[in-house]
Amino acid sequence: MRGALVGAGLALVAGVLAGCSDAAPDDASEEEFCDAFGKLGTSGTDFDKNMDAFKDLEDTGTPDDIPDDAREGFEIVIDTADEADNQEDAAKAFEDLSQADEKKVTSFFTYTIKKCSDLPSLPSDLPSVDVPDLPSDFPSDLPSDLPSELTDIPSDLLSPTS
Repeated sequence: MRGALVGAGLALVAGVLAGCSDAAPDDASEEEFCDAFGKLGTSGTDFDKNMDAFKDLEDTGTPDDIPDDAREGFEIVIDTADEADNQEDAAKAFEDLSQADEKKVTSFFTYTIKKCSDLPSLPSDLPSVDVPDLPSDFPSDLPSDLPSELTDIPSDLLSPTS
């Protein structure tokens, strides 16, 4: 029995190591990565074109500065797309992600949005604004004699006027 377990464990390790040789590159340029990622949004609802875009992203890989959790999220996204036979399968697979994997996928998309966003950055030479000091005679706390209930309102003010 013990020999069977050891053999199964070695087979699993060999399978994992064999899978590692097909891993997506981790040295893509920012431009290559962003171009490949940008293709994901251009295929509309055509499942085959979307799968081609995911394959292109996988072949491109990620830049070398991607954080580990974002890289793991990238791999989860690629694996999920790779295993899907249709749009419903892909959606279901993403719904079924563990909380930890969901965080990694979110990290990947957050990294990608920051890396590939075309939003202009703020100029570094913005002027500083002086906020005037408040006058020193402003009260620092509320008065303690405020009514706690509003029962002293005259009833003629509460009724509608005609």
